[in-house]
Amino acid sequence: GYVDWWPHSLYVNNEVAPWDDKNVRWALSYYIDRSKIVDISWSGASKETPLPLPDYPPLQPYFEATKPLLEQYNTLEYNPAKGDELLTAKGWSKNADGMWLDENGEQVKLDIVSFFDFTSVGPVLVEMLKRGGIEASYSEPPGFFDNFSQGNYTGCLFGHGGSCREPQETLALYQSASTAIPGGHAVNFSRWHNDDFDALADEAYVTPPTDTEKLVDVWVRAMEIWLPELPDIQLTHGFHRLPWTTEYWTNMPDQNNPYTNSAQWHLTFPLVLHNVKQST
Repeated sequence: GYVDWWPHSLYVNNEVAPWDDKNVRWALSYYIDRSKIVDISWSGASKETPLPLPDYPPLQPYFEATKPLLEQYNTLEYNPAKGDELLTAKGWSKNADGMWLDENGEQVKLDIVSFFDFTSVGPVLVEMLKRGGIEASYSEPPGFFDNFSQGNYTGCLFGHGGSCREPQETLALYQSASTAIPGGHAVNFSRWHNDDFDALADEAYVTPPTDTEKLVDVWVRAMEIWLPELPDIQLTHGFHRLPWTTEYWTNMPDQNNPYTNSAQWHLTFPLVLHNVKQST
């Protein structure tokens, strides 16, 4: 398959306790072994992603510039002991079954919702969180996207409809103002708010997309805020595996002629319709 522009995350509602605590979000991250999601959920047809950016050539300068920060804030680290340390410091304790109780003695629960894209991921993720002591569940309820967009959720598996060439659109996904946008992908699903980050996202918006040097600087300064906070927990890249037949039509996009994303559910699919040729 090829890398979609939609890297996957476990989102938690940053406006709802205890997920409003960055240390709880980091603990969840430490309980997740992404290699198991790649191997079991995706049968190897995926790869881990440390940032909410697709692994595309134009974005490599931004991945490269973030490496020193990722050494300090390793978003892919699987380390349950670190997760336990963070939650113990919060005043939580485990019951006789090894499940976390909060500072009030209430069992900690995380209900995760999503849709069919994550049918193979949800149960694997839930098992890892349970092994970490989080009583998690997974379901695919009707109307989940409306509730997710409006902040009526605790946990959700979803992606990032952000940047493909420069980081501005991904930064915009975490702006406070974007929580008010109904529908679509350009929504601050995590409900995270930071005024300094908002200002940097605005700075990226007025920077020419060809000014990579300036955008790298803005991106790094934004990640200095974003990474310690970890508004959502990074998981894996989405891979498209879309077979075509050339029995009736040729000139479909492929690795030798990648003129557009080949996903038929994307708004770019008319580009395919205008380029295919009838087979002879």
